[in-house]
Amino acid sequence: MEFVHLLRNASLEDLIAKLGEDVLARLHNLHQEPGDIESPGVCQSISMYLTLEHSSQHAYDWICRAITHNFAGTEGADEVLSFKAVEKFIVKYTGVESVEHDMCPESCLMFTSPYADEDNCPLCRTSCWDQAKIQASGGQQKVATQTFITIPIGLQLQAVYQNLESAQDMHYLHDCMQQIFAELEQTGKIPIVDDIAMGYDYLDMVLYGHIKQNDIVLMVSLDGAQLYESKQSDCWMYIWVIINLAPDKCYQKVHVHPGRFIPGPNKPKNLDSFLIVGMHHLAALQNEGLLIWDASRNACFISDLHLLYTTADGPGLVYWDGMVGHSGKNGHYYPTLLKPQWCAPSSGHPDIQVFKIPPGGSDKYAENLCLLVASLNQCQLDKNKTDTGITKPPLILGLKPSHCLRVPHCMTSDIMHIARNLSNLNINDVDSWDWAVLKDRDAWEAHGRLVEAAGPYLPGSFDCKPCNIAEKLNTSYKTWEFQLYTFGLGSALLYGVLPQPYWLNYCKLVYDFQLLYLRHVHVLLCNWEKEFETLYYQFNHLAPKTLRKGPLICYVQWTMEHMIGNLGQEIQQPLNPYANLSQEGLQHCQLDEPSKGLPTGSVNLGDGYALLQKHPEHAEVIAHFLGEGHVLHCIKKWAHLLLPNGHIRWEGAWQIVRSAWRETIKPLEKIHILWNVKIDLDGQVRFGKILYFTQLSVKADPGDEEDWQFINVALIQLYSAPDNSLLKLLLQTVASCIHLNEFCVLDVKKIFSVVAMVPHTPTLPSGVTEPHFFMMERLGLDISNLGVPYSGYLDAEDDLDDPE
Repeated sequence: MEFVHLLRNASLEDLIAKLGEDVLARLHNLHQEPGDIESPGVCQSISMYLTLEHSSQHAYDWICRAITHNFAGTEGADEVLSFKAVEKFIVKYTGVESVEHDMCPESCLMFTSPYADEDNCPLCRTSCWDQAKIQASGGQQKVATQTFITIPIGLQLQAVYQNLESAQDMHYLHDCMQQIFAELEQTGKIPIVDDIAMGYDYLDMVLYGHIKQNDIVLMVSLDGAQLYESKQSDCWMYIWVIINLAPDKCYQKVHVHPGRFIPGPNKPKNLDSFLIVGMHHLAALQNEGLLIWDASRNACFISDLHLLYTTADGPGLVYWDGMVGHSGKNGHYYPTLLKPQWCAPSSGHPDIQVFKIPPGGSDKYAENLCLLVASLNQCQLDKNKTDTGITKPPLILGLKPSHCLRVPHCMTSDIMHIARNLSNLNINDVDSWDWAVLKDRDAWEAHGRLVEAAGPYLPGSFDCKPCNIAEKLNTSYKTWEFQLYTFGLGSALLYGVLPQPYWLNYCKLVYDFQLLYLRHVHVLLCNWEKEFETLYYQFNHLAPKTLRKGPLICYVQWTMEHMIGNLGQEIQQPLNPYANLSQEGLQHCQLDEPSKGLPTGSVNLGDGYALLQKHPEHAEVIAHFLGEGHVLHCIKKWAHLLLPNGHIRWEGAWQIVRSAWRETIKPLEKIHILWNVKIDLDGQVRFGKILYFTQLSVKADPGDEEDWQFINVALIQLYSAPDNSLLKLLLQTVASCIHLNEFCVLDVKKIFSVVAMVPHTPTLPSGVTEPHFFMMERLGLDISNLGVPYSGYLDAEDDLDDPE
């Protein structure tokens, strides 16, 4: 409880914070606009610092000397800053800096209260001090062997508001709430839950008056990573996600804020001792408020900080909630709701109604926690840990109660690894199970080859191609590959392989997951679960979490995984990877990445669309599009089109369409096919292959011969509408089309997204077997509604009112 008490009385002046006078002055007396940088030499220094971000310090020093020598006498040449000087200038200008603390060289714990006065680690007895420097100084100089840094979130938030554009973006959450309240007043409900702001957890805090207009809402994500594949290099870090930003911004790398880097090479034994500094800073700001200058309104105000959710993967969640996890006495999973024909004597229980499962969180959590902290001795403490399933009081208890969700409701689920867990239920080799269709080695290897063969047909925006699942399942099959397989490829590749009752149940699962943002999907998942358990097993609880916390994608670990990957790739100097990682994280917080803009020669079409850099081969199609009376001249083909799909939330990346005109000259195994798109053709969702893009000149005013304008179009070879009988049978999870010899010319702004069209040869319900292509969309983008109703919709509202 010592850490919890430390948080409850937290102050920015506490010794554990280690904040200097300049930092304290900035937090308490924030100056306003930082001002322009007028010196050419200083501007040049910052530009070099950014450009040479991944180079050595010596490279920067050599360029400085070259500029001073070659441009002597030129304005600003004598004002070029040294490497250390430019770093100090950036810290002063942005106000963002790090705080350093000593830690055990073996990564056991941090030397802070109650370990601040220790010379040796109480867990491994390793000395905190660098023995070589102690001997060299005759015992006069004590320097820690290992340190780590924390980047205070308060300084980062002040910097966010000082930028005009990001300050305007911070108003999204309040504006969104006004729209939600207006919708509630008119209709009495929220039809689609597509943001955390629509979840009951956030709405409750607003309605009770805890979250106000100028307040800042945060989410924290914790994870560990191995920096190098071939050697031990564990590293732990956590990041802050600002919920005030819109979903298409708050998960982008530039808007995600690293909080702490804990170097390895070993896993921490007391992670709370590392987390306490960042949480102490948050608690102090909750107690005192954070002074903000809003550049968009030229106004100063005090903002309250609210921590909404703590996220991690399954093993990492125990560090936030203090629970024993799924392996303890009270932390195991109940595998079935319906009592099986056989079960262990201690596991028998009557059937449980799927609609009567209690909500997440234990009603006895507070009672169990009181029992734990009241333990009189170590023996009683160990017994209470076993009985309650709680190992420690979580740090969250030390935060201001009105400024965070109570434990355990602030905890989230490990959504990221759910596809792998589901796949483990459906992939098995037990001889007695009629659904174990891949138990035969030849069948399993053939299925793996089909999965691998689909890889080139998946666009690059789908991330990595799925490997051969038969070869990599138990070794290096990534979580994202399981997502693509389970919710994308599986329903089509298992068609005709998995017995129909099991396969239809699997298709229901895939479709229900695509609809998790809808209100009635809980009923659909419950119905699926009961059918699934009747067939073989059990699963259900995510739909209620969507209503309470918002869409699952909003707090999944992909944001953290991408941040770890991005910062890890930026480590160019392997001598001290942990210090380099920390420095990369600090630079990320201090400096916005400069916008790369559009490539040279591209044409900005507006609304997020852009054309990216012979005679027309389909002149008759273009002539038909233009109509009679238009003379068709030679046209310029464009190879690429940028789409405004900024709502790929875990990347913030836009999709790029690559035309078949240029891509077909490359071998299939060396490309990601990016020419298949989802389009709006005469009000219907269709799919097509982009042959090329072009701009056609047409009259803007039919009565004015001098008034001409360009229209931006794509020449598309169409796929047929999805086979309706197969689409209806598979609940829209498999849209199987024929590639037609039909063409159309379409306005580029009627292109929605890049999709995958994967070849397969299905046997249709009519008995016909012929080559088709099945459509697959990028997980996280809007899923197509292809016009086939799901039978569960008809009774969804009735089931919600009467779950019996």
